[in-house]
Amino acid sequence: MFSPKYEITDQVVNMLSQIAEIKAMVQRSNLLPAREAFLRRAAVIKMAHTSTSIEGNQLKEYQVKELAEGKKVVAEVDEIREVENYLTALSRIDGLSDSQKTFGVNEILSIHKTVMEGLIEKTKSGVFRKTPVYIVNVLPKGNEELAYTPPKAKEVPILIENLLSWLKDNQQIHPIIRAGLFHYQFETIHPFTDGNGRTGRLLSLLHLYQSGWDFKKVLVLEDYYNRDHKKYYEALQTGKTFSDRLKVDLTDWIKYFVEGFLDEAEKVKEQILNLSVIKKIDSNINILDSDELKIVDFIVTMGKITSADVTDILSIPKRTAQAKLKKLEEMKVFKKNGAGPATYYSLFRESA
Repeated sequence: MFSPKYEITDQVVNMLSQIAEIKAMVQRSNLLPAREAFLRRAAVIKMAHTSTSIEGNQLKEYQVKELAEGKKVVAEVDEIREVENYLTALSRIDGLSDSQKTFGVNEILSIHKTVMEGLIEKTKSGVFRKTPVYIVNVLPKGNEELAYTPPKAKEVPILIENLLSWLKDNQQIHPIIRAGLFHYQFETIHPFTDGNGRTGRLLSLLHLYQSGWDFKKVLVLEDYYNRDHKKYYEALQTGKTFSDRLKVDLTDWIKYFVEGFLDEAEKVKEQILNLSVIKKIDSNINILDSDELKIVDFIVTMGKITSADVTDILSIPKRTAQAKLKKLEEMKVFKKNGAGPATYYSLFRESA
C-alpha cells in the first residue's frame, strides 16, 4: 500500500491558507457567463499548450488556439495530434468531473488512450505497459544517463490499485496535498510506455475538480511546470529505483507542488480583480464594439497587452491596433505603461 512520508511545514500551511482565501474569493465572484466562458477557453488552450510543451511539443500557444478553434495549422503531424488529443482529453476530464466523484482504473486507461491515440502502437494505447521502461537524462554532449528505473511491468496493476485505494481512504488529507502526492506516485509507477506525464497531470487535475478545488476551471497548474522543466523533473526525481523512492521523504515535493498551485492561484485572483475593474467601467463597456471587447478579454486573461498582441488577435494593421488602444486609454479603460517598443497597456485603476 502507498504510504508516503512527509511533513506539512508551517510554510506549506501558510500557502494552503492563502490558496483557500483565493478560492473563496473566486467562488464569491459573479462573473458574467460570457466572461467566465472566455477565461475557461483561455485556460484550456494554455493547459493544452503547456502540458504538451513540457514533453517537447514545439507548437506555439497561438497555434494551439487555432487548433482549438478547428483551424488548420502548419506543423509536424504528430505535434498537431498531441495537442488535439490533449484538448479532447481535457473535455473528457470536464465531463467526468461533472458526472463522477471519483475515478478508477477504467478512467485511467481511457484517458491514456485519448492522450496517445495515433501516437503509439494501438496495443500500447490505453493499456498498462508489458515491458520495462527506463528514464534517462540527456547530458550536454548528447550522452544519456540513467536517471530512474520504474517498477517491473507485472507490478504496475496492483500498484495503481493501491494508489487509487490510498486516494479513496485518505479524504482527511487536504485535496491539494492528495493531488500532489497522487501526481508524484503516478509518475513514480510510470504505468505506460509513453504519455505518463500528460496522463498523470490530467488525472491530478480531475481529482482536484472532483474534490471541489477547480477555481472555476481556469487555474493552469501546468504553466508553473512549463516555466522551468528542469526544476519540475528534478522535484520528481527523488531516487534511482522504485524501492529507493519508497523510502523518500516527500516534504520537498509537497512544498514545490503547493508553491506552484499558489503561484497559479494568484494569477486567477488577478484575473478576477481585473474583471472587478471592468465592472466599475460598465458605462464605457456598453459602448465598446466587438473588437474592443476582444481586446478587453485578452487583457483580463493576460494582465497586459501590446499593439502587436492586438494585431495578432484582430488581424489588423499595427496602426489600427494602436488607434484602438489609444481610444481605450482615453476612455480610461486602459493605462499606458512604458514608451517606444516597450510600450504595453494594463487595466486602468483609480488608485494607480
